[in-house]
Amino acid sequence: MKKIIALLAMTLVLACGQNTTTDRSYLPESVGSINALQVVAPAGVWSGIVGDSIRSWFAAPTPGLPQMEPIFSMSHLAPEHFTDFARSARLILSLSLGDQDTVSLKTNAFARPQLMAVAQGRSEESLIALVQEQKTKWIAQMKAFELKERQRRTQISPKIPEGLAQDFGIEFQMPSAYRTAASSKDYHWLRKDLVSNGTTNILIYKAPLSMIPANAEHPGQFIRHIRDAVGARLLPVEDDSRFITDTTYVPEVSLELIQGRETIVSRGIWTLSDAFMGGPYLNMAIKDTVNQQYLIVEGFTYAPSMGKRDLQFELESIMRTIKFVGAQEN
Repeated sequence: MKKIIALLAMTLVLACGQNTTTDRSYLPESVGSINALQVVAPAGVWSGIVGDSIRSWFAAPTPGLPQMEPIFSMSHLAPEHFTDFARSARLILSLSLGDQDTVSLKTNAFARPQLMAVAQGRSEESLIALVQEQKTKWIAQMKAFELKERQRRTQISPKIPEGLAQDFGIEFQMPSAYRTAASSKDYHWLRKDLVSNGTTNILIYKAPLSMIPANAEHPGQFIRHIRDAVGARLLPVEDDSRFITDTTYVPEVSLELIQGRETIVSRGIWTLSDAFMGGPYLNMAIKDTVNQQYLIVEGFTYAPSMGKRDLQFELESIMRTIKFVGAQEN
């Protein structure tokens, strides 16, 4: 009997020990501003060629903005200070020198939600090569992680705009601070007033499928025509000016599937035809072959003398919650 009791006790201890390595419900909540990246690296590594490479990749200019703003706002922390609360950062990039070359991507290692990219190199040159090989994937994963966090924050006080399901067969979730500035069956204009001077906006409208030739090799180049011919006519601005595309900036264009539908995603700069005003836009042209049209969902910011990266990021996080719920394709 004593042997049985001892065996049961040992089994219980082992089970408890296993739970401590897999159950992370005890982890503290992560902290940090949106798009803030904490880099953990020895001072010599960070101040040398490794740090220069990391900054050139992870703090490169964000596409589609009128002024230079880094992809991530980075801060450096020496490994000996990476303890306790310092481990609660949501995005972490850990760099070190060691006996072997290794890379990994960890989730919820010290807090939740948390994403930590880890690279160890046998030399500074090999460490640079390791990160260079992973940087595109890591940046994309970190951005997706931050979009999810931005959407989680929206859930604190969410709002589903009225009328979109009836007029466009869609819905998405946005912070309750947004309001409908104007709407009709042809377009909806949603707007949030910033604490300082400026606004963030989402414009939804339709454009004929024929505006982009079916055999177009580069369909993204026709988005400017749609914006200037259709969108400019719908958005009300003062003094008979028009909301058009700035031709001095070459938009960044990609093709994606959004909710299973072919979509042209472009980032560029908007301007007014006869006024010194402008700002960034993110345009999603979602193809609807049944109704022979494109559904245009565009987020744009007007915020003089302010950083616009995170404002546009919030708009993107809203737009990417889009769901098709109506009877537009029946």
